[in-house]
Amino acid sequence: MKKTELKERLTQYSIDILNPENFHDKLAPAVMGYADLLFEEFNLDGSTGREHIQTLNGNAIGAFWAAKCIREIFRTQRFSRALYSSVLGVIGQNRKPIHVLYAGTGPFAALALPIMMMLKPEDVQFTFLEINPESIEVLEEVIDLFDLHAYVKNIHQCDASLWDVPSSGIDIVISETMSRALIAEPQVAIMLNLASQLPKEVVFLPEEIKVSLCKLSRDSREPERIAELINFNKASIYSIIENSSMRNWNFNDQNIQTNISEGDQLYFMTEIRINDGNILNLNDSSLNLLEKLKVNKKLGVINLNVKYALGKRPGFSVIEK
Repeated sequence: MKKTELKERLTQYSIDILNPENFHDKLAPAVMGYADLLFEEFNLDGSTGREHIQTLNGNAIGAFWAAKCIREIFRTQRFSRALYSSVLGVIGQNRKPIHVLYAGTGPFAALALPIMMMLKPEDVQFTFLEINPESIEVLEEVIDLFDLHAYVKNIHQCDASLWDVPSSGIDIVISETMSRALIAEPQVAIMLNLASQLPKEVVFLPEEIKVSLCKLSRDSREPERIAELINFNKASIYSIIENSSMRNWNFNDQNIQTNISEGDQLYFMTEIRINDGNILNLNDSSLNLLEKLKVNKKLGVINLNVKYALGKRPGFSVIEK
């Protein structure tokens, strides 16, 4: 297929993905078509594409798995739309070009391409951070295929959780390097590292990631919220930074008491507000699936101490008292 035809397809998919309606007939075909277009043009099926990279602050998933995330309809729609509306919002403040730092692009920089299709290079510029050399190789081919060099300021192969920001001329930071309940992947470490080096007026996407402890009884469909464990937003990011030093990020612990009845199961529940109007709630995507918490005590009053911790496998440490 010719470059012009490919770009026309990409533009049409972008229009449908960025449509402000939450549900519409063209949404699923557009997201699936978008994924198919990229997968048809670039081969990611090799064994290296399936290997994860272990970092000091979590797992950087292989290029193949990172690319597969595009097929999650609401996830791709809402992250892309949030980035688009945020860019338009900053343009509305008469600042151009907008500089977006996209940390953890995967092989396709899938959240950026629709924005490039809608705006001019003099409106928006991107700096891409990606740890995986195979992903970077494919990303450069994507930029070539769609003639997008004019939008790309820099591409850095690096660990974004440790990267030193060379200049503060950044308007928006977006990272979608997370799993449900903020386990295993480096989202939290990446955002803390970048925020610690940038002015407070920078826009961070997602704006808020909330993880709660909840319980689900056998005969209930809706989890019952017990306690909010983390509300990872700009205020809490800067609070953690102020109470930490040298990238040794400190998180508060909390004591929680709950009562477990026969057939109850404890879970972590994840809710994400990427920005206003772009929200992912329970079961909207794989990021919002319940994560089971195993405890030894099966019945009666249970006392837990819960704290988020970074490291090679980030997540919540839970101590039964």
